[in-house]
Amino acid sequence: MTSFNNNDLYTMLLHRLRKDRKGAVSPEEFESFLRWRNIDYYNKMFKDESSTKYNEDALKPFLVPMEALVVSYDSTTTWYSADVTLLANDYGQWANMWFTEDVPAPVRISKENIVAVDIISETELPDRLTNAITGPSTEYPIAHFTNTALYIHGIDAVGYVMLSYYKLPTDPVFDYYTDASGNITYLTESQAAYTLLTSEISKSGLTAGSAVTSLSIDLDWGDDDALSILDMIVSDVSIALSDPASFQASLLERKEN
Repeated sequence: MTSFNNNDLYTMLLHRLRKDRKGAVSPEEFESFLRWRNIDYYNKMFKDESSTKYNEDALKPFLVPMEALVVSYDSTTTWYSADVTLLANDYGQWANMWFTEDVPAPVRISKENIVAVDIISETELPDRLTNAITGPSTEYPIAHFTNTALYIHGIDAVGYVMLSYYKLPTDPVFDYYTDASGNITYLTESQAAYTLLTSEISKSGLTAGSAVTSLSIDLDWGDDDALSILDMIVSDVSIALSDPASFQASLLERKEN
């Protein structure tokens, strides 16, 4: 996130529900809702990925542009394929694809030696492979995916595919310790190891004198989207606490947003 971390969102949640930091809404409950709504919001954004500039901008933190994969000949299927398990990230949605026979260095990629690949669904594949007009060719190749590989039709040589895709959101983690008064203190992402003082207890159960290294992972979203996720969590927690007034207020806020 740009400004807000998990602790900021947790504090905002407590303030909106008029709760303190002593467990009325535990960090574990907050983290559970945060993990759920993180991926839920990601899926919702993709329903209209290209229809609005807002959706496209919101998803920019997850876009991985032009990652190269080796294309080899598959003697079993007699198709050319690439292993998608070798991608640097867990992919969530595909964006664009290109094919080139040259080494994928920026100085080597130009309109003369790279072609766009049309990504199709499994159900489209039989018709496209046999269609005289839209069938694959070296100038207009097509590709389809399985869980582990992509298959390219129309090309007649090995090379590289350049994939632009949206990675899955990182699973958020809220790490903390409890102080002598029972207050919850967030361990910020990547902070140096903290030595627990008298009566302080870490999330994992460590006590005074132990050094704890933060395991916290903040959301990848921008602040505006993080606040939209917070609105969802306010609704969830309001239901869990049987707080109809807060639930109604959260629905109004979500409608406005």
